[in-house]
Amino acid sequence: MSFVMIVTLVVGAGLFLLHRYLPVSHVKKMNMSEITAKNDGMVVPVDTRDYQTSSHDKMEHAVCLPLAYLERHHQDIPQRPIVLVCSDEVEKNLAARLLKRKGYEVIGYTIPAKHQECRAMPCMIEK
Repeated sequence: MSFVMIVTLVVGAGLFLLHRYLPVSHVKKMNMSEITAKNDGMVVPVDTRDYQTSSHDKMEHAVCLPLAYLERHHQDIPQRPIVLVCSDEVEKNLAARLLKRKGYEVIGYTIPAKHQECRAMPCMIEK
């Protein structure tokens, strides 16, 4: 009985770590100039950072939807290819997996460096 519990805990911990830290396939890192070049109405930037961070670094035409609210409000995101704006790699992995599971196409992501890279694009959607 204890062997089964140990195996279950090890497998569960392994799956947890893989889900958070294993990079999502076919989601490439992009810089802000690539995102603005692709932002011709065909790509939706989705800012998954928390509201305190995204309010200081606003992105034009971005859907500002923190990771904590993504599961409940993903239907607010248009059905177009998505570029994620995240605060770190773990947030990017979790958001990309969730959105892919919901049927969205996530084509890229960016992690702004120290709140400077995003100042060029203020948020369009404030919730």
